[in-house]
Amino acid sequence: MAEEQPVKENIVPEKKKKKKKKLLGFPSVMWAQLSGLNESEYFAENYGEDDYSLLLRATDDNRCAIVKVKGGKIQVEQIKNKPEFVKPAKKETNGGITADTETFLKFGMGTVKPIPAILSGQLKIRGVFKVLRFKKYFGILRKMKLEKKAALEAQKQL
Repeated sequence: MAEEQPVKENIVPEKKKKKKKKLLGFPSVMWAQLSGLNESEYFAENYGEDDYSLLLRATDDNRCAIVKVKGGKIQVEQIKNKPEFVKPAKKETNGGITADTETFLKFGMGTVKPIPAILSGQLKIRGVFKVLRFKKYFGILRKMKLEKKAALEAQKQL
């Protein structure tokens, strides 16, 4: 008996998935702070129309974060903190913040006063309206954290 030969089909090879680069340093810190917004219905409903990007440059890190806000979701990418990478990124983004990591986190959490920080040179802002909009997200995150904490406390009392 003759063996049947398999029929060759047009098999389209699967597209190779681009491997996401792991965020390191400052971009990783920013992602850890902001990623919770992607699960927030409140954020999606109230900020779903936002469509902009910011360059967040930490002066004490060798990486910058580019935060993209679109359709109620936040995405963080990283670039090298060198002029040849930062300059084009400034042109492509709608605003930016430059400060050291500690000042960034204090700014986001509302514990640093922006005007004195700007006047002292600790904080530089480009695209003020977008930055102010971005700062509101940290308030949402604080509220989410308090609600989660309250829910845990209520669960413990049961």
